Amino acid sequence: MRIGFLIFGDINTISGGYLYDRKIIEYLRSQGDKVTIINLKQNNYFQDILSNQTENIINTSDFDILIEDELIHPSVFKTNRILNTKLPVISLVHLFRSFSTQPNYINWFYQFIEKKYLSSVSGIILNSKSTQEQARQLMRGNLADNIIALPAGNNFTNSTLDELNSIKRLGPQPLRILYIGNVIQQKGLHVLIHALSKLKKENFRLSITGRTDIDPAYVKIIHSIIKKYHLIDQIEFTGPLPGDTLAEHYKNHHIMVLPSENEAYGIVYLEAMQFGLPVIGTTSGGAKEMIDHGKNGFLIPPGDVKQLATHLSNFINMPDELAVMGENAIHSYKQHPTWNNTGKLIREFLLKFTS
Repeated sequence: MRIGFLIFGDINTISGGYLYDRKIIEYLRSQGDKVTIINLKQNNYFQDILSNQTENIINTSDFDILIEDELIHPSVFKTNRILNTKLPVISLVHLFRSFSTQPNYINWFYQFIEKKYLSSVSGIILNSKSTQEQARQLMRGNLADNIIALPAGNNFTNSTLDELNSIKRLGPQPLRILYIGNVIQQKGLHVLIHALSKLKKENFRLSITGRTDIDPAYVKIIHSIIKKYHLIDQIEFTGPLPGDTLAEHYKNHHIMVLPSENEAYGIVYLEAMQFGLPVIGTTSGGAKEMIDHGKNGFLIPPGDVKQLATHLSNFINMPDELAVMGENAIHSYKQHPTWNNTGKLIREFLLKFTS
């Protein structure tokens, strides 16, 4: 197949969505498909709506099929209907903007645009059952041909069960908590820090791994909360970390916490499980598709500081439970599809439109 793959910006951007895109492109190329990445410039949402960027940059005769990362939807929803008369257009959906926490009138506007977009494509690849359910809600059940293709967590190869168990069974020490995600409000870092303020300072350390340049106003709020609770010595910011360094970072922590308001899936939950870390997420979004509450981690309602503090306190007070849940996490990870499984599923779906 000759495949055009439309994205905003740089394919090497550090995020779960771009990682997913890279892995799928890698798999398709390994099967002999020619994949051409088409980079669109991202402006603000309203400028993107007016841009019609695909009108002059895509020669449809060069491709058998187009895949669009749904993030670009404001730039293509009007021109897709023309493109779709010439070749199949497939949307790859990581997260719907219209299901984020924001005022209703803003969500209504995003829903209007995303509905228009979903009605302009031939098929849809969705990254979780939760995302599929959101798509069905948007389209009131009138959804194009679609599949669920789960993200995978096999992004590292240098961990073993024996190594991980030895780490989780170390003697008395502070609970080492890992937050992996960009520092934006949706990811819920403020909830985690409020919960930590209820614990004894000597009992924990927190590493925050992710970009801090996306929402400077929110980052400023985070620093003010840390200062308010006098937690500067307990918390470190590492910034984004490359693969090998990130693998060691997972190994050197006990649990991973990402209390997002709306996490479509969350590859980092799976990555953490591979390294024997129990994980804490929220009941909103796709985390509940990986986290078996009470076995490999915990699910809390979004924003529930009290429950989160309770679970963290229990990990500190019951180290044996930490070890057992860590082993369960590894078992859960091993039952999950690999990137090859996911890539094969997607490729078979694409062939339906090109054969």
